[in-house]
Amino acid sequence: MASRRLNLTCENTPSTQFLLDRLYVGRTLIPNGYEPYFRKRARYRSVQSSTGIEGNAIGTVAGYAVLVDGADETNAEELELKSLDEAYELIQQISVDPSVRIDEGLIRTMNSIMQRGLPSVAAASGGRYRPGGTLIVNQRTGAIRYRPPAPELVPELMANFVVDVQGWIDNKTYEPPVIAALAHFGLISIHPFVDGNGRTARLLADMILQREGWSADGMISVSEAIAIQQQAYYDALYAAQGEDFAFDRDVTRFVDFHTEILNSAAISLEESAIGFRRRLQTFHEFNRGFSFNERQSLALMFMLDIAPLSTTTYAELTGCSPSAALADLTNLVREGVVERIGKGRNTRYRMSDAATQAVEGTGLEFEAEKSA
Repeated sequence: MASRRLNLTCENTPSTQFLLDRLYVGRTLIPNGYEPYFRKRARYRSVQSSTGIEGNAIGTVAGYAVLVDGADETNAEELELKSLDEAYELIQQISVDPSVRIDEGLIRTMNSIMQRGLPSVAAASGGRYRPGGTLIVNQRTGAIRYRPPAPELVPELMANFVVDVQGWIDNKTYEPPVIAALAHFGLISIHPFVDGNGRTARLLADMILQREGWSADGMISVSEAIAIQQQAYYDALYAAQGEDFAFDRDVTRFVDFHTEILNSAAISLEESAIGFRRRLQTFHEFNRGFSFNERQSLALMFMLDIAPLSTTTYAELTGCSPSAALADLTNLVREGVVERIGKGRNTRYRMSDAATQAVEGTGLEFEAEKSA
């Protein structure tokens, strides 16, 4: 009996030269030493957007606070954010290791980590292939949108799927952005897990882009770009998928859409890097009698765009010791750039109103606040 696999074809693969150019420009515009800010920013936006696509209702500002400070273990939506963040941290760590292969164990681990600690029955099956049938239903109308393959087909389909994905990478069958799109589509179509298939598919695509050097060193957020065009994402997915699983699919439309999304994410990085440079200059002009060191400038941008920082998270973000972090923050408080809030272990540092207003005067307001 012939091996059963999902055969994905893509006619007239789109050009990726524009994407390559934009990634290069965006990466070049980021000042040396500030890469950790952009990586954290992209990761948090990816987590927030990917869970939001699946219905997580936590707003941007509250979500960033969860990702920085930790989740309330009685709050399922907060746990969902924090667990997916841990999965993203995993792929950032292993993406730099060329010996890591795309295999079933890796994909199962991704799905298991992102559901760790969640209270749902489905989450308890994280990392294990679904034992029963499932249907994808339009939440608004109740209509069936897609019927995934029968559960007994999933193990063989997944075994062949990972061989195909790794083979495309090894043999350079397609350029990495196309491989990421195919992997994204393939995993969602097989729908191997009880829950978390969309999040796992987007995470897998991001990992491929990072491994193959098409993510500006992990500084673009593809999921954020998808969330902005969420209906177009579903339209492209379902147009290529059909209503019922089929072993052979032409996924050209989805690959085209995914490439456009990557272009949007790369343009967003470029625009953010330009805005970052302007705001960085504003920080240095805010108090001419005080010279910010690189760590302090990095932390100030993080406070402005993401969330207040504890001494510990300041040290982690900037790569300094806790004592140096405390000294830096105390200095910023003394100069009126930062204010201390909370007490004891709950002490956090945020931008002062005066410093925030100085930056807002440039027209470069706190982006998360505007979108919340």
